[in-house]
Amino acid sequence: MEKMINILAPFEELTCLVNCSDSFASDVIPAVTVLQRLLSKEVDEDHCVKMMKNTLQSTKQKCFSDMEQNPLYYVTTLLNPRYKDRFFSNADAGRQAKNTFLLEMLEISVQVLQEATPEVLEKPAARRPHTDHQPGIGVDGVFQEIAYPSTIEKSAPTAATIQLEAYLGEVTAPRSDKPLGYWVVNKLRFPTLGQMAQKYLSAPCSSVESERLFSAGSHIVIDTRNRLLTQHAEILLFLKKKKLATCV
Repeated sequence: MEKMINILAPFEELTCLVNCSDSFASDVIPAVTVLQRLLSKEVDEDHCVKMMKNTLQSTKQKCFSDMEQNPLYYVTTLLNPRYKDRFFSNADAGRQAKNTFLLEMLEISVQVLQEATPEVLEKPAARRPHTDHQPGIGVDGVFQEIAYPSTIEKSAPTAATIQLEAYLGEVTAPRSDKPLGYWVVNKLRFPTLGQMAQKYLSAPCSSVESERLFSAGSHIVIDTRNRLLTQHAEILLFLKKKKLATCV
């Protein structure tokens, strides 16, 4: 039972992660990739534990087999400064996602790059070793292991990839950082990517938060407040959610 708890603990942690109010669709691919790496790690285990991990891997593959071909997931993953292109299951999937990403980026850059300043088109930041994040054990360790690899694949710079490569060439942001806050600061450096982030990055990870909104409404509109006007109920619900968001 202790071994089973150790195996299932990351599932609980990542389930809580994707159900948070500030989770995004960009959290899906990294969460699945982290689970895959945790399940595939070789440790001394008995036959039953190995069989359990194999079953979990098969189920994960069945449920998320086409995840990396979904534009919503791979576009938002690339736009999240905490993940970028580090969390795809293999190099081919990451390369395919970036190529498709560039096609949409071109549509926006036609207008944006005409007004871009020379600073926007600066060369990619030098890739330097990151010593503050050391791989460890567990979910956090695997996130860091994937986010800060020892080598990063380079691609030929073209007019369409200069801005993207400059962004991907920088070190990934810590998991504690807010991705939307990153783009508030860096949208002038990467104007095309900033517009794409504004379009895609706020997509929620699941329907949990909207369901919580309905639950919060049921606590406001009750039998003892049956004369509450609709507009007043909306105001109270807005204030309640705003207060919770401020506290977070």
